[in-house]
Amino acid sequence: MNALAGILLLVAALAAWAGPTWRPRSLPGVDRGRPWTIGHRGARGPRRENTLSAFELAFARTDGIETDVQRTRDGALVLWHDFDCHGREVRDATLAELRELEPELPTLDELLDLARTYPGTVLNLELKSRPEPARAWHLERATIRTVRRAGASDRTLISSFDPFALARVRLSAPRLRTALLIAPELPSWVRSGVLARWLHVDALHPRHDQIDGKMLRWAAAHALPLHAWTVNEPEEMERLVAAGVAGLIIDDPEALARLGKGRTG
Repeated sequence: MNALAGILLLVAALAAWAGPTWRPRSLPGVDRGRPWTIGHRGARGPRRENTLSAFELAFARTDGIETDVQRTRDGALVLWHDFDCHGREVRDATLAELRELEPELPTLDELLDLARTYPGTVLNLELKSRPEPARAWHLERATIRTVRRAGASDRTLISSFDPFALARVRLSAPRLRTALLIAPELPSWVRSGVLARWLHVDALHPRHDQIDGKMLRWAAAHALPLHAWTVNEPEEMERLVAAGVAGLIIDDPEALARLGKGRTG
């Protein structure tokens, strides 16, 4: 009887965790109206991606930025998309060595310093790590610490394709908001949205062509914002906005301006 009671209690706890206890949370430090426009790697259309220049333009013309965070051998958090930088593994090089290859390579601290001059904007930080928990945890912990130190927790989304990374962030920094990235090539059970419930994420980031009526209805039923990546065609922007997506991750702010949706200063 005690064993049965324990099993029933566990089942009830798991049902509660994936059900009533999950409520996606807003970002209280963001004061922009929906749908958000988020600059992909800054403004990688008109500027060199993942540079302070690209971020500055995106902050000025959109509602925030998306960027990629990696950790170097000497513990610096750098904003770079690929795992290698001109043939050199980012995680195996020092910041100084990487800047010899890429002089404009920014750090997360530098981005957060810039973001202070654009209050109310979104900071979407994608954790770029391979499925190696020990090394990934160093990246996750350092990112959490850096965001907290900058006082940017209330405007930051931590995103990743790795559900285990998001689970570790959710458990170790429960006040930080998280977002699950999904792509068409992932298994159907990942794309279904089920993981969003178990991970208690605050947003879902599908590739734009994954968003259909079924996904929109499921997200709406759970009050889960959909932020579509990467949207550059005006017709697709219009479709997604009309469908009610909560955010568009874009390359070129000027495309928004041509639609009358961008900011001019």
